[in-house]
Amino acid sequence: MTALVVVVGAGPAGLAAATEAARAGAATILLEERAEPGGRLPYAVQLVAIGPVGNAERPAQLLERLVGEALSVGVAIRTGALVAGCFAGNEILVIENDRASRITPDALIVTTGATNLPFPFAGATFPGVFSAQGLQILLNQHRVRPGRRFAVIGGGEDAEVLVSEIMLAGGEVIWSGIAPASFLRAEGAAGVHALIVGQERHEVEVIAIAVGRQADPALATMAGASLGLSPALGGLVPLVDDRMESSVRRLFVAGDAAGAGSVAVAIAEGRLAGVAVAMSLGLVPETDVGATRAAGGDELEWRLASRRSIQGVTVQPYE
Repeated sequence: MTALVVVVGAGPAGLAAATEAARAGAATILLEERAEPGGRLPYAVQLVAIGPVGNAERPAQLLERLVGEALSVGVAIRTGALVAGCFAGNEILVIENDRASRITPDALIVTTGATNLPFPFAGATFPGVFSAQGLQILLNQHRVRPGRRFAVIGGGEDAEVLVSEIMLAGGEVIWSGIAPASFLRAEGAAGVHALIVGQERHEVEVIAIAVGRQADPALATMAGASLGLSPALGGLVPLVDDRMESSVRRLFVAGDAAGAGSVAVAIAEGRLAGVAVAMSLGLVPETDVGATRAAGGDELEWRLASRRSIQGVTVQPYE
């Protein structure tokens, strides 16, 4: 009987994982709650570096290639499929077309991505205050600019990328930086019209919070996977080994769901998880796992090494 592998989340990591599992001979289903696959790629505009230095692709081209590769090896991509729960034995609850069903695969790969880190400050709930991801979806995917004058709260790479994308969309960044929450205050309960930073007042129409991202491993934790704290990976992350397997047998977590990172490393971890699943099911030799890991690049090696020192902080009492 052909082994069944289910991958939850059709972003870069999920597409890569599903492709490798199917290529090895597993019947593979890729579930995505949105109407289209791609994760963060549909609202990205800047070139994505994949593989060797200088090898970069436009996000739309990369998405087309990843989807094409998955379909070519027989992955069944099911969009509009919400995975509402994950239970003991890797059983999942799937909602599709207003109907609920349960699937118990031989192996489960969670690639549910990341969410934006919150940054509470006075007025942070006013209309006109956006998360970085929310603003990127408006600007880059829907081609809607919600204002002309912007402020960006954040000091890392996510903030830098957002500033450039605002400018590409014709917006003006009045202020960008990071400050203690007590120094920040938005004005305009009916719609932002200013950001107060200490004693300075900046007239803006949009405020974006871009202080980083955090893993979203909720499905894995529902099944009992252990979590650990890693500031370098964005906070609480599932504990996975060098094959991306969690503390729950044949439950794998990869990409941003295992710690925020680049698109390139999400793809590398997805491939590693897909090959490792195939190995656990007896479809490929263990040497394939080592070869996939070696081809993953420096960021993958750094993430694998950093995880070895993470201590568990919580686990669901399912076992």
